[in-house]
This record gives sequence, C-alpha cells and structure tokens, in this order.
Amino acid sequence: MKTHRGTGDHMESGHQNQAGAAAPRSVGRRLIAIPIIVVVALGVFAYRLTTRGWEATEDAQVEGDLVPISARVSGYVDQIHVKENQHVSPGQVLVQLDSRDLRARLRSSEATLALQRAQRAAASTQVSLVARTSAAGEAQAGASVVAANAGVAASLSQIASAEAQAVSVEANAQAAREAISSARSDVATGEAQVEAARAGLQAAEANVSSAEAQARRIGADFMRMRQLYSQGAVSKQQLDAAQAADTSAQAALEAARQGVRSAEAALRQARARKAAADAGLKQAASRAASAQAAAQQARAAAKTARTVLGEAEARLSGARAAESGARTVPQQISISKAQNQAAGARIRQAEADIRTAQLLLSYTRIAAPVAGVVSQKSVQPGQYLQPGQLLMALVPLRNVWVVANFKETQIGAIRVGQPAEIEVDTYPGRTFRAHVDSLGAATGVKFSLLPPQNATGNFVKVVQRVPVKIVFEGPLPEGVVLRPGLNVVARVRVAGRG
Repeated sequence: MKTHRGTGDHMESGHQNQAGAAAPRSVGRRLIAIPIIVVVALGVFAYRLTTRGWEATEDAQVEGDLVPISARVSGYVDQIHVKENQHVSPGQVLVQLDSRDLRARLRSSEATLALQRAQRAAASTQVSLVARTSAAGEAQAGASVVAANAGVAASLSQIASAEAQAVSVEANAQAAREAISSARSDVATGEAQVEAARAGLQAAEANVSSAEAQARRIGADFMRMRQLYSQGAVSKQQLDAAQAADTSAQAALEAARQGVRSAEAALRQARARKAAADAGLKQAASRAASAQAAAQQARAAAKTARTVLGEAEARLSGARAAESGARTVPQQISISKAQNQAAGARIRQAEADIRTAQLLLSYTRIAAPVAGVVSQKSVQPGQYLQPGQLLMALVPLRNVWVVANFKETQIGAIRVGQPAEIEVDTYPGRTFRAHVDSLGAATGVKFSLLPPQNATGNFVKVVQRVPVKIVFEGPLPEGVVLRPGLNVVARVRVAGRG
C-alpha cells in the first residue's frame, strides 16, 4: 500500500510540473503577439493617415500634342534638312521642294502684270487726251492737235507694249536656259549609265572566261574518268559524278555567256538613253536660241515703236479732220473710259496671279510650326508629294500633361484646381507637383469604336473610368523629359474625404 501511494504521488507531481512549464510558454506567446498587433495597428493608422483625402490611380499616362507635317503643294523633294528624333525650332526648314516650275510661273505672272500696266497707262493717256480735246472741236487747228496727240499716245502705247513683250520673251529665254541645264543633267546621267553598263559587260566577260576555264578542267577530268572506268579503275558512281560535274560546268558556261549577252543589251540601252539625252540637249539649245532670237526681235520692235513716235510728233503740224473728230469726242471718251476700266481689271487679275504664285512658291519651303522633336519621318529625297501627304510629325516635349483614368467611384470629390502629385515610372522616387485641369465629359468606353449596349442580353455591371486631365505646376526640372505615352501614378488631393 505504501508503495502504491508513493507511485501516485509521483504521477501527481509530474502533472504539476508540466502545467507549470506550459504556463510560461503561453505567457511568452502573448508577449510576442502584442508587439506584432501594435505594429500592424500603427501601420494601418499610418496608411490611413497618409492616404486620407487622396484619390490615386495607376491607369494614367503622359499625353502631348502630335503636330502633323504635310505638303501643301505637289512636287518632288529637293532637300531634307532634318533627321529622325532631331530637335527643331519654330520656323526651321524641314523639307525643301523643287521650286523651278513655280518660279517660272511667277516670272510669267510678273511679265503679264508689266504688260497690263503698260496697257493701262496707254488707256489712261487716251482718256486724258480725249477729255482735254472735248472743248477744242470749234477750231480746225485744235482738232488737228488732238488727233496728233492721240497718235503720239498710240505710239507711246506701242512702245510700252513692245517693252512688256520684250520682258515676257526674256522670261521665256530664261526658262529655255534652265531647260538646257536640266538636259545637261540628263546627259551626265546617261553617261554614268553607259559607264555602269560597260563595267557590267566587263564583269560578265570575266565570268565567261572563268566558266570556260572551269568547263575545260572539268571536261578533262571527265575524259580521264571515262578512260579509268573502261580500265575498271573507278566505279560507275564516280563516272556519273564526273559526268554530272561536266554537265553543270557546261550549264554554268552557257549562263555566263547569257550574262554577257544581257550586259551587251544593257550597254546598248544605256547608249540609247544617252543618245536620247543628247538629242534633248540639242532641242533645248535650239529652243534657247529661238527664244534669244525672239528677244532680239522684241527689242527691235520697241526701237521701231520709238521711231514711229518721232514720226507721229512730226505729223503734229499736218493733222486734219478736226470737225469730224470734234463730233465724236463724247463717244471716244466713253470708249476710252471703258478701255481704262478693263485695263484696271486685268491689272488686278495679274496682281492676284502673282500673289497666288508667290504663295504657292512659299509652300515649297516646309518649315516647323512649333518647336519639337521629329518623329515618324517618312519622306525621302526625290519623292513626289501630293497636297496633304503626311511627311512627319513634331512632338513638343515641353508641352505635356497627364490623363488619369479614375474610377467612377473616385471622381465624386475631384474638382478642377485640386492639387495633385505625379510619379513617373521613368524617374522612380521623384514626385512632380500638378493640379487638376479638367474632367472628361463622358467615360472612356463611350468613345470606343464599339461601345457596349447594355439594353439587351445579360447585364454585368463594370466599374467605368472617367479621364481627368492633370497639368504640371510650372516648368519641369532640368534634365527631366516626359514623352507622351509614359506610364505614371497620379494622386489627387480631395477635400472632405478620409
């Protein structure tokens, strides 16, 4: 019995020891959990404190203007002054078109204006003379003087017309000289093509020589192989291989000869084109000579008109038909005034033609409307352009903003002018100050190509997003370049939210 009681006492003391050990462990766990709970609570409090009154989204990008550069007149590209991704200034020339045709058109319009002004001067002189002689119909001598003065005015008109004709013919002669320059360029191009064709022919002849040597070597190998095969020294497979090599060498020789024939044909064509260019040069020279002769004739006509003027002044003392001239003075005045008005209208038309030609000529010089970076350049030298054809785009990197797509549950407290902060993925760790400029008039899905129609089928509610335009405060820091399309994180400080 004593022994049994001792065993029970021992078991009871063991349970007490285990309970005593478990109690400290439980207390230790509680002591560890308490700091963790405190840290989590502080973190939640700090997050709530820092994010209180802010609305943020990662669905935001940098936006900017993309200025398209297009041609306003048709023509060939003469020079390209910019490269891809090059910074340009406002007014800097980007592309220069060939302006020779428009310059010739401008010179022709200027010559036409000079002619019309000369005719207007003659008509004005005629009106003045007829008006001054309207009261001189009473006397024979006065009417004779009027008639003689009219003859002098006509001679002056002829002189002005002849001089204007000389100006127009000089313009034609200048155009003919420019045609000679173009024809000489064509001749130089033809000569270069002939030289290239000669070089191609020499290369083809060298290929024939090489192919002939290769064919002779392989043919000799084939003959030796046949002899060895007849003696049983080589196999049939080796003989067939030698025969195939001989056939291939013959084919290569024929191909090389065909290349020589093609090169000869190309040389003939190049010579034909050069001959055509030579003929064009001769024709241009002939036209230039004709234009020069016409100019000399126009100068001679002006000289003759001056001689006629001297004769008209000499006939001033012998003028007659004073009475009949006096009776027709009112009609002559009306006719002269009408001619003067018609000459004025033609002058205005010629001036309008000159302004149009000058405007079209200015369009051949395509300049940058704003400062920016050249992007998407597709124009090439010598390319023929049509009006409205897109050549490149300019991106003004200093004029950028942010479009942030906030959820419809976030924009309730967003107002124009509220401060914002922008974090750009390109510059981690940096924050840029900004403010809300405007809110979109509709959700982004309404501007999609195929907006959803929720009136039919099963409706699933999807949270929509509204674009918000955010602009930066002041200029960007030095060295910071924000390109349109960069991803950003936008945060807006809203009032009354927490």
